[in-house]
Amino acid sequence: MKLKLTTLLTFIVLISLFPLSPTRSNNPIYEQRRTAYINNALTHFDWDAVTLQAYSGVPVDSVALHTLLTNILSEETSDFDIEKLVRILYFTNGTYDSLILPVVNSIPYWLTYHDTTRCYWSENHLAQWMSSDWLMHEKYGRHIDSTLDYRLRHYLRLKVQYGFYEFFSSVYAPYCLAGLLNLADFAQDAEIKALATKAAQILLCNILKLTNDKGVFFPAAGRNYYGKWLNERVIFVSGEL
Repeated sequence: MKLKLTTLLTFIVLISLFPLSPTRSNNPIYEQRRTAYINNALTHFDWDAVTLQAYSGVPVDSVALHTLLTNILSEETSDFDIEKLVRILYFTNGTYDSLILPVVNSIPYWLTYHDTTRCYWSENHLAQWMSSDWLMHEKYGRHIDSTLDYRLRHYLRLKVQYGFYEFFSSVYAPYCLAGLLNLADFAQDAEIKALATKAAQILLCNILKLTNDKGVFFPAAGRNYYGKWLNERVIFVSGEL
């Protein structure tokens, strides 16, 4: 069995407004494959496809949405779900605001005293928390702390200048990319939008370096899980690439 790039990575790239090259974006074969993939994902639904539902203008699955909202209140990695909900909010023009906003506004988006629940500090979490915090601030006037503006711009400049230390990670790159693409698609601040776009391009280029023409990703990652290393090594040695 070939290891594919995670469905989350595929979904966020397919439905992003992120600028493609003119050749690719006007390629009818690419557009046909993109449309077919989206339609297939909607027909054979899993929970990552809630953003595809929002993008396509169909009702977001109520069970999946309820589960996302419930998890946010207690999970260490609730930012994985928040960045999906941010994209839903932007795509659905207020349809789910009354359901989503009270929940996503009820938790801190940065370190607070005595909070032992959430993780904020690794590379992907920084991108996820800060991008969601910034976009909620721009769209809804959410109060932000005095350091967010500096932290976000500094983070994006570092990624553009030096790249990513969670390099080639099949586990974490998709989550980091999702945060960057949310900013590239929706940020109103011109500098943040431009920096996020450039950082996302760098991250995608890193992924493409180690992805073959069948979508198989075979990295020696800077941060991953043992099971991922083992699976990727077995796939490579077995000649299935």
